Amino acid sequence: MSQDISHSYESYKLKEYSENQTNNDINKLDVSASDSCPHQNGSLKNIIQQNEAASTFFQYRYLVAFLEFLGFFEINLFRLVTSVSVVAMVNNTAVDSHMTSNSTVASCPFNVSNSEENYLPENTGEFDWSPAMQGYVLGAGFLGYVLTQMPGGILAESYGAKFTVVCGLFISSLAHFLSPFAAWSSVYWLIVMQLIRGIGQGLIAPAQCVLAANWFPSNERSLLNPIIMSGYSFGCILGGFSSGVMCSSHLLGGWASVYYIYGALGLLLSLCVQIFMYESPNCHPRIKDSELNYILQNQETDLSQKRPPTPWKKIFSSVPLYAVSYAIFSAFWSGAHFLSVQPMFLGTMLHFTIKENGILTSLPFIFQVVFTFVGSCISKWLNSNNYVGVDKVRKWFNFLYCSGYSLCLLGVIYSGCERLLSAMLSIVAMSFMGFAFNGCMITPVDMSPTFAGTLIGLSNTVASVAAFVYPVIVGIMTNEEQTFGQWNKIFAMCIGIAMSSGILFCIFGSADVQPWNYSPRKNWTKLDQTTKSHKKQNNQWML
Repeated sequence: MSQDISHSYESYKLKEYSENQTNNDINKLDVSASDSCPHQNGSLKNIIQQNEAASTFFQYRYLVAFLEFLGFFEINLFRLVTSVSVVAMVNNTAVDSHMTSNSTVASCPFNVSNSEENYLPENTGEFDWSPAMQGYVLGAGFLGYVLTQMPGGILAESYGAKFTVVCGLFISSLAHFLSPFAAWSSVYWLIVMQLIRGIGQGLIAPAQCVLAANWFPSNERSLLNPIIMSGYSFGCILGGFSSGVMCSSHLLGGWASVYYIYGALGLLLSLCVQIFMYESPNCHPRIKDSELNYILQNQETDLSQKRPPTPWKKIFSSVPLYAVSYAIFSAFWSGAHFLSVQPMFLGTMLHFTIKENGILTSLPFIFQVVFTFVGSCISKWLNSNNYVGVDKVRKWFNFLYCSGYSLCLLGVIYSGCERLLSAMLSIVAMSFMGFAFNGCMITPVDMSPTFAGTLIGLSNTVASVAAFVYPVIVGIMTNEEQTFGQWNKIFAMCIGIAMSSGILFCIFGSADVQPWNYSPRKNWTKLDQTTKSHKKQNNQWML
């Protein structure tokens, strides 16, 4: 009897000790979670104990992906509608007269009776700005975007990615909304407002990459990251088709409507992000424990741990990062051609009408979205079935973009005055850029989920220079000589940059998690396992 009592007492003490130990572990996680989520008051214990009767088809990480998609959508939407609205805002009569008086050598014949349709707008704008001043207005936004790429990444990692995204959306949307008032005051105030808009947008991209690293499991990034970045393309599609209609209407002052309507929608988006977005799965008060565990078990970084100090020396000495940055620069260069320069080529050299020009400018982005989604599905299939590692997938798709884009531009060079052939080849060239979103564009997140914001900020700072440098170079080269010879030099320059970046990325780039992603004193076992896993997958295939 005494032995039974003693055994029961020992079992009771062992159970009590086990319960206390479990509670202590949960409390420790609570402290870690509160440290990693400074803007969230809920505890991890409450999250784990909560079991919602929600549909398994709804996952909170997909809501995060949708909000991030809208964030990237806003960036290019504001850019494109600004470019179109400036045409409607400016009195182009003096500019067109100057173009007519100067001899412009063009090999392609066009119907003289339709020349006014190509160059003279039906309604003259209310502002008399020189082409140089228009360039400053359009370039100010890109300059602001460059200035805040690095600060955006640092702010996101230090003070919270959600906070940084909300600030970026609010600042850029408010500046966009107030742009008509600035224009009526002075062109210089409009330049300042566009600079502020770019500053706000520069905060969004690196911060959203931090959120993607926090929320998306590593085995789903090949699908989700390209989807959210396709927001860039959808922004161009909607901006291209809607801005022309809105500017030619009498709604809210015509051209001013693209600022009022889209600016107000941007402010609404910032409010939605503030309400529905959370810094990480650990911070979400209503996430199901099944989704939380799934995300945490498929992360390279422990979100409950404090973020280690940024290893600046190792980052700046990383050869793969330089290769990735140049590859992203190439993608931005290619995109800048279609965002700012392609309409000029279609109008001045191939003599498409304004209406045709608008359609042909928007079509490439539609096909780019298709290529992006096809590439995303193939990438996810390759990674999920362990056919090939992430590193090889990124390099393959990036080289496919570079080679396909270059071959199409080479066809444009030799197509000459075959207007439809040249236009179709240009559309296909831009379509291949969709594969870049499965290649170099998301590689910084693969390289270091912990410091994704910093890497995106660094690479985008370098790459964004192309957004305002490329149009200036084209303007200088074609200022006095609008010939196919000059344009062929421009296309050849694009081919050289694309192919060289693709080759260098294949040789020196890497999508493997870098050793400096982890704290120098922790997670060595996890690093070793991750590295071995990548090598095992990559060795199955040769590039």
